[in-house]
Amino acid sequence: MNVLLTRPLAQVKPLEALVANQGWKPLLFPTLEIVALQTKVEHMHYDAVIFISANAVDHGLELLNALDYLAVYAVGAATAKRLTDQAITVDGFPLEKASSEALLALESVAKLRHKNILIFRGKGGRETLRLGLEKNHNQVEYAQVYDRVVCDKTSAHEQALTTFLANDQGVISVTSNENLDGLIALAGQLNQLEKITVYPLIVLSQRIRQHALSRGFLQVLVTDDIGDQAIIDVLATIDTLDKQS
Repeated sequence: MNVLLTRPLAQVKPLEALVANQGWKPLLFPTLEIVALQTKVEHMHYDAVIFISANAVDHGLELLNALDYLAVYAVGAATAKRLTDQAITVDGFPLEKASSEALLALESVAKLRHKNILIFRGKGGRETLRLGLEKNHNQVEYAQVYDRVVCDKTSAHEQALTTFLANDQGVISVTSNENLDGLIALAGQLNQLEKITVYPLIVLSQRIRQHALSRGFLQVLVTDDIGDQAIIDVLATIDTLDKQS
């Protein structure tokens, strides 16, 4: 079974290895690249800082080291691990599926009131976290430390997609709406968009699923959480069904 992996090249290696270890064929089709942004913040002290992705950690460490802060929160386990790998103590993160909603539901976060809070994130994105924090009269600021831009089409993209489409048994993995939009843009440039929409698509949330359905994908499966193993679990279910059919 071919598995089209659409994450940026800098982030796809662990998932690529897991796919290969299961005996499937990973095909790299990066739709986005991560570009660092220079950003300035209004204050030097914050009551709490929040990281919404591992990318935010990677590109926000220099700024974080220049600040004074009391507490650090992460949107999920993967982001928390990236912080602890840098010897940064994490005061809280959702133990279940990572999301802004789950972070807001944490008791320690729900208790934040009348605080100055800095959110490290990429350019753009949802406003759920900010709006939730502001309901408790917190002052919330963004540090937008990276951007996601659609990759330029390359011969590697064309080769990977040609190999993928040569086999009826294939699955596509997508991890964000921006990731999906990049896939659609590149497949369109290669005149293959209509063909890829009939393949099963694995996504990490109902929000991405709804976006995929609205863009014409026919079979969209949602993982139980956002970890790589959850993607592998869904792939295994698809593979089993293919072998039984």
